[in-house]
Amino acid sequence: MGDIEKFITDNRKAFDDELPPDGIWENITAVFEGEDLIKKREKSLRLRTMVSAAAMLVLIASAAILFYYTRPSARLDYSQIDPVLAKQQVEYASLINEKKDALSTMAMNDPQLYQEFTAVIEKMQANYKQLKTELNQSPNKELTLEAMINNLKVQIEVLNQQLEILNYIHKQEKKTPYEQI
Repeated sequence: MGDIEKFITDNRKAFDDELPPDGIWENITAVFEGEDLIKKREKSLRLRTMVSAAAMLVLIASAAILFYYTRPSARLDYSQIDPVLAKQQVEYASLINEKKDALSTMAMNDPQLYQEFTAVIEKMQANYKQLKTELNQSPNKELTLEAMINNLKVQIEVLNQQLEILNYIHKQEKKTPYEQI
């Protein structure tokens, strides 16, 4: 046995002789109830904050969805105007992107020429974007869509010519001086 345990055993009667002061248990329970009350308030505050945040999130999401579905469509579905023209528009736009990629890889050796080529195409694309914005207000949407497709066709022709020029330059660079004569 340790010294403390021996002391307690020897003096047990002296410890049991004293009575706690009146109201000690009430004070102890009041302290614990106060802590419980504080914990309950903190829990309710956290719960209220989380519920408020969730409600705000639901409100914002609902407003965004409502706004998205009730606003007038900024983009027209070209297939509603003319399905054949819509299909052509998609094909030509895809072909233009392919040719631009080919042009950019071929023109790496001549950045100045590539800049001139892209400037021409950018002007044509600006015209295309203008036609695209006019399509929304156009009384004859089919005619405007045809103009857009014609613009895409011309862009493809210009890109083809630019690729031919780059191929020609590339072939000339590969020829020996005797072959160039």
